[in-house]
Amino acid sequence: MNDRPVTLLVSNNLMFLPRIEAAAGSYLKVQRATSINDLERVEKNKISVVLIDLEFDRSIWEPILTELQSNNENNIRFVAYGPHEDENLMNQARKLGCDPVLPKGAFVNQLRKILRPDR
Repeated sequence: MNDRPVTLLVSNNLMFLPRIEAAAGSYLKVQRATSINDLERVEKNKISVVLIDLEFDRSIWEPILTELQSNNENNIRFVAYGPHEDENLMNQARKLGCDPVLPKGAFVNQLRKILRPDR
């Protein structure tokens, strides 16, 4: 099924990738971006949700977030997750348009609902 919506994971940490792929199932295609250049190979018009790992280098995830938001005709949802103790970073992600912004544990627990809110 090539017309599946895309979940874009912005991270270089592969720890959550198997869980994300399992939650996406056959309904969503999971792609990963580790640099702004990776957006060239992503089917932007099919992105339904962007998952941003706040522990990833901010100088990488922030430009990706900004680029995708600049032309957000498809109503992409932006979800960030990170360490619960870094409230400043989590607040910055909110200010940049991520909603929800979750501690890692809550992110894992809510992953299916995040990826497939209609189910």
